[in-house]
Order: sequence, then C-alpha cells, then structure tokens
Amino acid sequence: MKRFLPIILVMLSVLAVILCGCDEQNDNPATGEEATVVSSQTAANESTVNNNNNIADVPATEQEHVSQSSAVEAPTSPAAKKTYGKVTGIEAISQYPELPTGCEVTSLATVLNFYGVNIDKCDIADNYLNKGDVGTVDFHVAFEGDPRDAASFGCYSGVIVDAANRIISEKGAALTVTDYTGTELEDLFGFISDNTPVIVWGTQDCQEGHYSVTWNVDGQELTWFSPEHCMVLVGYDDINVLVCDPIYGDIRKYDKTVFKNCYDSLFKQAVVIAP
Repeated sequence: MKRFLPIILVMLSVLAVILCGCDEQNDNPATGEEATVVSSQTAANESTVNNNNNIADVPATEQEHVSQSSAVEAPTSPAAKKTYGKVTGIEAISQYPELPTGCEVTSLATVLNFYGVNIDKCDIADNYLNKGDVGTVDFHVAFEGDPRDAASFGCYSGVIVDAANRIISEKGAALTVTDYTGTELEDLFGFISDNTPVIVWGTQDCQEGHYSVTWNVDGQELTWFSPEHCMVLVGYDDINVLVCDPIYGDIRKYDKTVFKNCYDSLFKQAVVIAP
C-alpha cells in the first residue's frame, strides 16, 4: 500500500486543481452568450439616449417616430424630457409690397389659407377689415389707418376676430374663431402640438417696445405701443419659437424668452382659428 501512496497523492493534487479552475469560471458574470446579451443591451441604451438628445434636430415627420420608439426604453434625464412641436403644411405670406402696415391681415390670410379658405391678404384689407382714419378710432375695434398706407399703425386682436368671422361666415367654412388674449405663451404650445397655428402679437424683430403716440378717441386716451407686430406662431422647442413673419414672408426663429417678453408687452394677445 505504501508503494501506491505517492501515486494517490498526485491524483488528488490534480483533482484539486481541476475543481479550483471550475470555481473561477463560475465567478465570471459575463462570459460567452451572457456577455453578448449585456453588450447588446448597453448599445441599445446608448442609442436611446442619443436619439433623445437630437429630437429637436429631427424633421417633423420623423419626430413622432423617435418619441414613440423611445417612450419605454428612454432613461429619465433632461434630454429625454425635451419638448418640440411644429405646425406642418403652413406657408408664410409676405405683407409687402401691397400692405406695408398689414401684418395683422397678412397673418389672418396665412391661417385661413392653411385651412383651405382661399382668400388674398388685400381682399381682407379692402373688404373685411374695420378701419378708420388714424387717431379717430379705437384700435381694439378698428384698424388705425389703412394697411395699404405706410403711415398707418395697426389693430389689436378683436379686430382680427371680427374680420375672420365675417370671412368664415361668407365662405361657409367649418371653422371657429376664439380670442385667447391673456393666455400665457407656454399655454399656446398645446395648439401647436395639435397642428393648429396661433395668431399672436409682439414687436418687430423682437425689439424692446415702448409707448409712442397717444390719441383721444371719444373722450378716451389711447396710446400706441411700438413697434407693434403680428405673426403666426407655428413651432417651439425648449429654446426657440418659430413664427410665420409677414415682414419677411418666411418662417423665422426667435429666442423663446425674448419672444415671450415681447408677447407679454403686447398684452398676451392671441387668436386661434380651428375646425
């Protein structure tokens, strides 16, 4: 028996080494197929984060797809909470050269044509707009002057609501007009997300405004805020807003905070036309 003892000890040593090797393999959390699964999941998560970081840069037709596909997998992060909305299918109209002070009626024409009501800005100015000589009318009720006259001023939301209702009634369009004056800018973004443009008042090029001319109309003093301007709100994200700007006849981007200040200075005037 002593003769076989060294052989037995060698065999036991080999067996111990084999058993230790098995234990080391079982302690590895990501080997073989398991490592592939972990790696794939990590790549998917990284792809989701990248998609959410770039939502504002994706064309409008693709943004809904991005938002829906990442709704379940997206991690909670500032990038994942980014908001964006844009009206599709709307075309900006220039007020020039016919209507140098006609930003309000041009904005109205922009929205009505978006809904398929074929009407020209000049037709609105000449045939549907309440107006009167400068200094003789209340700009809440009628246009101060004539949109065709460069020395004229403009009007506020009630005048555009009245003109819009006249046109819709005559054309038999299935649209309603609502004056949302007093609404916070951020509260208008829901309309944009529903593909509904909003006529809003602010200042030209988002300049800082000031009170200028004062008129006495029927015993009431009325002071004009310059440089008053009317546009159509058609898009927004966390940083900017997009508007159809009648001065340029295209869609312009303005800093959202700056635009909000201008919108507030013109008494938060907004008009929504919708089916």
